Amino acid sequence: MNIRPAQLEDAPAMARVMVDTYLAAHRGQMPEAAWQKRKDEWGYAESEAGWRRTIAAIADGSEQMCICVAINDRDEVIGVVVGYPTEMPQVAELSALYVWPEAQGQGVGRRLVQTAAAHLTAMGCSELQIAVLAANEPARRFYEAIGGTVVGEREFDEEGFLLPEVVYGWPDIEVFLT
Repeated sequence: MNIRPAQLEDAPAMARVMVDTYLAAHRGQMPEAAWQKRKDEWGYAESEAGWRRTIAAIADGSEQMCICVAINDRDEVIGVVVGYPTEMPQVAELSALYVWPEAQGQGVGRRLVQTAAAHLTAMGCSELQIAVLAANEPARRFYEAIGGTVVGEREFDEEGFLLPEVVYGWPDIEVFLT
């Protein structure tokens, strides 16, 4: 497996990973109406266009963030991570971490977080956070297994529904660099 910065040509595969994994992971974790609306209105084309815009914005310097992909030995994208510095000094947030279900439990998620942490450290960040749906027990167990602790709670709007999130944090991002 190889982890590297995302490239424009990765956008179609990133869209498949994001859409398919999001819909599979979050079914039953949010109101059915919100999940169905997301499924009906957000497909590969919309996701690919979003990835292309964001990757291009990073390349031209208008966005300060990192997007990395995990590539398996068949040269397929099997995971995606997105991280960026927040408005809080030296705090970075991962806004997305998705790994194909078949590749979960093989260290892909951990390696994606490590790679994003290295990029974010180079951007001057020293702390890392990620928010997850409170109902997403598998993701919560993963973040706890890699040393995350609950540092807050918040809500976010998903298709008109306010959903509770738990925020995990690592006060020293360098734990991922050793």
